[in-house]
Amino acid sequence: MRRLRVTVLGPVRAWNGEVEIDLGPARRRALFAMLAANANRPVTRDELIRALWGESAPSAAAGNIYTYVSGLRRSLGPAGGLLRSGRTGYTLRLEPGALDADRFEALCEAAVAPAAAGRPGQAVALLDEALALWQGEAYANVTGLFADLDRHRLTELRIAAAERRARLVLSGGGDDALIADLTALVRDHPLHEPFHELLMRALHRAGRGTEALDVFHAARRVLVGELGVEPGPALRELQSRILAEPAPPAPAVPVTPAAVAAPAVPRRGRLVGRDRELSLLRGLLGAVGEGRSAIVWIEGEPGIGKSALLDAALHEARALGHRVARGSAEELSSRIPLHVMRRALRLEDGPHDDPATAADRVLDHVRRLTAEGPLVLAVDHLQWADEASLLAWERLAALTRWLPLLLVATARPEPGRRDLARLRRGVSTRDGHLIRLTPLPPSDIEQIFGRTVGVPPGATLRSLAPLAAGNPLYARELVTGLVAEDGVRVVDGLAEVDARADEMPRSLLDTVRASLDHLSPGAREALRYAALLGDAFAVAEVAAVTGRTPFDLMADLEEAVAADVLVDAGSELAFRQPVLRRALAGSIPAALRPTLHRHAAQALADNGGSVARVADHLLAGPPEVDEWLVGWLVTHGAELSRQAPQPARELLRRALAGHRLPQAWRATLAALLDSLDR
Repeated sequence: MRRLRVTVLGPVRAWNGEVEIDLGPARRRALFAMLAANANRPVTRDELIRALWGESAPSAAAGNIYTYVSGLRRSLGPAGGLLRSGRTGYTLRLEPGALDADRFEALCEAAVAPAAAGRPGQAVALLDEALALWQGEAYANVTGLFADLDRHRLTELRIAAAERRARLVLSGGGDDALIADLTALVRDHPLHEPFHELLMRALHRAGRGTEALDVFHAARRVLVGELGVEPGPALRELQSRILAEPAPPAPAVPVTPAAVAAPAVPRRGRLVGRDRELSLLRGLLGAVGEGRSAIVWIEGEPGIGKSALLDAALHEARALGHRVARGSAEELSSRIPLHVMRRALRLEDGPHDDPATAADRVLDHVRRLTAEGPLVLAVDHLQWADEASLLAWERLAALTRWLPLLLVATARPEPGRRDLARLRRGVSTRDGHLIRLTPLPPSDIEQIFGRTVGVPPGATLRSLAPLAAGNPLYARELVTGLVAEDGVRVVDGLAEVDARADEMPRSLLDTVRASLDHLSPGAREALRYAALLGDAFAVAEVAAVTGRTPFDLMADLEEAVAADVLVDAGSELAFRQPVLRRALAGSIPAALRPTLHRHAAQALADNGGSVARVADHLLAGPPEVDEWLVGWLVTHGAELSRQAPQPARELLRRALAGHRLPQAWRATLAALLDSLDR
């Protein structure tokens, strides 16, 4: 008997050896597909009826099943004996691997082991073989409940396999076809966010950062338009990184110590300002070329330009002929021992040593390198480095007094990280250099606007410079967000903002919120409530609104001050920039904000808050007028009228328009409104 083969990854088809079998009409073909998918086990008549007709089976369904099975046996010819009847139903006998869906799942499963064992090439080959089995949509020529359900299941497996393959190829440096493959996957599965993410990563790695950002905005349009949701954290974080730094170097094959060198990075065209800081680094590069060592710690808030400054300095280092080793830590790799140091120094994977032993390996390697000449070793995003890499960095810092080594790190402030604080203190005690990047002046932000949009900014676009808070990332995201929302037009060669555009596009607020994710949950919650209160607020006011004690709040608010989100403003605290407050306030669901404003109004009033602040929250609260609001107006209306006439007028009109107002209160409020209207 010739072997029976069946395919369902595309149209449902069957072959007896090399001869294709006519499976007959649609329902007979659907029944065959159900039996093939459940090969070698009995399928009851009731299961077949539900699979073919769902809840709408005709009274003759059982007879139809018998007719379909008889027809299939005739069509199968010599293989007809593989379709067997029993007391419980029907069974189709298939040899292992005879069904393409089974082979697909087996190949996907087989790819797991080599991927985990560090053999990505073998895993990719298995996944390629699995994906090549697909000839279109699963069960393409079959309808019915079973086909619909299994089609969905297999499609999810196909998407997962394609995603795994792309990640493996990308982790190995990518190939010429990866971008084209991912572009097709994004087109075919526009709601699957990981494909957008992978395409962005592949484009960014290829030095096509602008196209990568275009992918983000296209993904956002699809997700908002189709699902009503914003891109998830992975896409937003990747967008922020691309905006904040040049394209990362592609992974390289490990080389001998004498040949260590990081791939070239883009020239200094991305860096705006920072002349003083770059001048300091330039001097240290000259010193290390003469055999003198130094340590540099570059810090600042997310998006402030740490990576851009580092890349500009490393470009000059290469121009001077220095050997450069550069690694960039990633949040997802923080638990992989020695990950960033291996990437920086092109060390091959070693045994899973304890942190101290792993650090010894790094030090020995650096000693060999510096024995042949000066070395610049830079670690970007040190706050995400693994424990072994942090220990290696600390011990290298101690070695700089004896080695021709320029050791550089970038890190953002992490108030709760004692290990980072210790490393930072070590830089000072060893006469190193602490470079704290502060916000750029408006003129530099305007220059970033022009570079981002491609033409010089006009007056209306320049007027938005303060909204960027001196942060280069915010500046680029503000402009790209406006462009994506059709809020920028070119007039007489200058980029101007359309009068109808929101000056703070949603993508900017999303980016700002993502830049605050490193704060503790308690600090973020306190900041959201504080954002409701305004640009400035007293600790007692936040305590009143949250129900927490001022003592309990202080640790969270001090964390926000240390992270440069808040600043001291005399007797109050204030958000360093309005964009920070608006982003935090925007993270509160819109449906909940009126209720929280109403709660804030009463809490402030009960704790002696100013009548103007109470009125602002009442106006932002629900439009309904209750007894407490009317009573507060009766008591404080005269004072409010003197301090804030317009809010007083609006609240008085709301109260007088309400029903069941006591006559005495109505007379008092009417008199106050009359005095304001005169």
